[in-house]
Amino acid sequence: MMGIVVIGLALVVATMHLFVSRKPRTSRRVLDLYLLYTLVVGVGVGYLFAGLGHLLFADRIAEQLGWATGSPFQIEVGLYDVAFGVLGICCIWFRDQWWYATALGMSVFAVGAAINHVRDLVAQGDSSALNSASVLADLLVPVLLGALFVVRRRLERRAALRNAEA
Repeated sequence: MMGIVVIGLALVVATMHLFVSRKPRTSRRVLDLYLLYTLVVGVGVGYLFAGLGHLLFADRIAEQLGWATGSPFQIEVGLYDVAFGVLGICCIWFRDQWWYATALGMSVFAVGAAINHVRDLVAQGDSSALNSASVLADLLVPVLLGALFVVRRRLERRAALRNAEA
């Protein structure tokens, strides 16, 4: 649930940024702002908080996931989340290929986690609140980022064709 709130916040803040900004609202600018906020807030802040939850409240998070408490894997999952959180926040300063790498790495991890949660639900009957709710959040961000990057790539190609024809 928290992942969905964070991504919603990213989209709301990006929209607010567009309305208060005095820069022209070109398609590319709008797209880049939504990508930036999705990466910085949705991935950066979201994964940083998720990681801190796994690290600081490991047993509580494990119980909410339907996992055994006291597992050192909570620390590993927490560190992965914090690492992706740091990468997402760094998207403020680093652009271009950094954005793609951050989105791709996080997406592999998130989709894998979603598959694991579904497998746990089916095989073990783990319908714990956090286990079930994690699936939607784990899939939402990669799908959103993928869609934004596809549209961005199409805009780049159109601009390149216009420049070539000029």
